[in-house]
Amino acid sequence: MKKLLLHWFIAGVAGAALAGMAGCAQVKKPAAQLKAAAVGSRFDQVGRVRLYAGEPCMSQIMFDFHGAGSTVWLAAPRTETEILSDAAKKERRVHILGKWRRGGQSNCSYVEVTSAELTR
Repeated sequence: MKKLLLHWFIAGVAGAALAGMAGCAQVKKPAAQLKAAAVGSRFDQVGRVRLYAGEPCMSQIMFDFHGAGSTVWLAAPRTETEILSDAAKKERRVHILGKWRRGGQSNCSYVEVTSAELTR
């Protein structure tokens, strides 16, 4: 009986220690949304894309672009959409050229992609 209690005590102490260490771990903050440039200005960056997981403010927005420590929403025509979808699936870097656009809502700025190419 004493051995059983000792095992339970050791397991409890070990669990508490692990929980304490997990509480000290830093939570990774999501990347900040890049402040939108003037409508019509150029966008030229290299980074990674993911399929947009939320409900966009414009139906054309299909991708999140992660580059330079920020996140930008992307809308792309069919040809570029195929390139971006492939890059998102394979977690590849892409070079994006485009223009800033504004949606119907005040907080809805995105980049309309004019060119997308895979990079190393």
